[in-house]
Amino acid sequence: MKPNNKAGIPTPIAGFFDWMYSNMPVMPTTLEALKKKQITLADYLLMPELHHPYEIIDGEMVPSLAPIPAHQIIGANIFIPLTQYVKAKELGVVLFAPVDIILQRDPLRTRQPDVLFIRKDKLPGTSLDDLEGLQLLEITPDLVIEVLSPSDTQKVLAGKLTDYQRIGVKECWLVGRETRSVEVLRLSAEKFERVGLYGLGETVRSEAIIDFRLNVDTIFG
Repeated sequence: MKPNNKAGIPTPIAGFFDWMYSNMPVMPTTLEALKKKQITLADYLLMPELHHPYEIIDGEMVPSLAPIPAHQIIGANIFIPLTQYVKAKELGVVLFAPVDIILQRDPLRTRQPDVLFIRKDKLPGTSLDDLEGLQLLEITPDLVIEVLSPSDTQKVLAGKLTDYQRIGVKECWLVGRETRSVEVLRLSAEKFERVGLYGLGETVRSEAIIDFRLNVDTIFG
């Protein structure tokens, strides 16, 4: 495959991941784990911290390209006020991508929402020292937020929602970059239910985080 940019990095995902493998400064055993068709939990624990987005679907690593700046700005516009609110109220912890939620161990399955919130009663604590030893995030978030990308087809999105539903996530925000809207879904064992669809000039309301409100204009500002 011929590179099509100045950095010499092939842009198709398969080519990009081959390039990433060959340029990643990792131990040989870790590299072999990454190349396996079926990545086990033991392989996962040997992997380095990867700062590029990916998910593991039934043992197979599925890479994705890094989000564009607009995607990152939208995520930050949610993460910052949400973190400030959660910290002020001492409600728990807010994390941002890339961070793996372990959905199941065998076959290994992970997801990486853009932003997630976990109540403090599910955690050993909320300080850095409390969380330092938390190597695996096998805790169900109370809220997950997905900033939608063009690659998020209906099939891909349905897969994510089904996974979140299966582990007991109660609320999911779908943030539309192109539509400038936020859809809030309530997840239960039986169904996904739309709680609200919010556009510019409106305020998003969360059931998972009591009294938290966020203006849509702030998200897309």
